[in-house]
Amino acid sequence: MDANKMRQQIVKLHLGMAQTTITELAESIGYSRSAVSNVLAGRRRSAEIEAAVAERTGFRVEDLWPVAASGKKGDMKR
Repeated sequence: MDANKMRQQIVKLHLGMAQTTITELAESIGYSRSAVSNVLAGRRRSAEIEAAVAERTGFRVEDLWPVAASGKKGDMKR
């Protein structure tokens, strides 16, 4: 399993334990579900989305998105 898939599964598990969903997380921070999913999948980067996911799951941003793991640049727009 690659790092992006593993991150997605870990985040989904921890969001479920917090009794929330990706959709609810996205709505609470003003982004679409697809924007959050793209960040979780490693297709895009967004400091705001990464921070919100880390906060909700109890992880540090650096643990979920190591700098070397993604060559993708640029924050997503709302």
